[in-house]
Amino acid sequence: MNSFLMRMALGALCALCALSVCGQTAGPAPEDARAIMRRSVQADNRNEAIRSQYTYKVFNVEHDLNDAGKVTATHSSLAEVLYIGRQGFRQLLEKDGKPLPADEAAKARARFDKAVKEASNLNPQERKARADRAAASRTKRREQLQYIPDAFDFRLLGETVIDGRAAWQIQASPRRDYKGPQANVYRNMEGTLWIDKKDYQWVKVEADALDTVSFGWFLARIAKGTAVQFENVRVNDEMWAPKHVTLRASVRLALVKKLHSEQETTYSDYRKFQTDSRMVATEAEPAQP
Repeated sequence: MNSFLMRMALGALCALCALSVCGQTAGPAPEDARAIMRRSVQADNRNEAIRSQYTYKVFNVEHDLNDAGKVTATHSSLAEVLYIGRQGFRQLLEKDGKPLPADEAAKARARFDKAVKEASNLNPQERKARADRAAASRTKRREQLQYIPDAFDFRLLGETVIDGRAAWQIQASPRRDYKGPQANVYRNMEGTLWIDKKDYQWVKVEADALDTVSFGWFLARIAKGTAVQFENVRVNDEMWAPKHVTLRASVRLALVKKLHSEQETTYSDYRKFQTDSRMVATEAEPAQP
């Protein structure tokens, strides 16, 4: 499936997903599911600021499906993500299990070297402007999450342990009377969340589309039954970061072409950035969901 459409589908379902939330105030009573949710979406910049100090690997496998759900093609990629001058870059290391051809790798390396040179030549004002743009983008994403506690009804299902840490399990059901921002998405979503009891991070989320969600004046639609699951992990006892994402989506483009896909993405090898990190190919990293 076209990668843009996959990102659109994932973005729709990840309206229920906050990858960088962190609260520091006193916690609510355990039985108050809505209060837990409000606390969990009080995001700050801490995770993303720390993550910009890291490099990590992203392995993606995508299956194209026909209308009967049979796999018609499989594609995979291995990339490394790092930050240069406060900007994220994705370095493609392998495609379909094979290293990049020498000429393609050389051209991509040249683009990467150019980006490094440009970042190193930024003056203080330019560095501040770049940092301000990144902060504004994070703020905009966080603002969209503030409506989640009002858009859903929540039910505390119980408590469990994930990776040795206690977590609440909460069910989210859409409120049909919600008419605020993102209403066309939220009213057609339901899901279950596992929230870390200490850090109030979203450790795991499973979400499903209950009905068709339209975008761009109905030029694209995410079909009923589209589903996403993601998991976060605590890294070096200082931040939470993506661990695993699975997506099964059906998208109709321009009301004519219908595409089906399954996608699985694994994030690994988080480490503080080192100058000798492998640098093969570079492209701008898409914004986080």
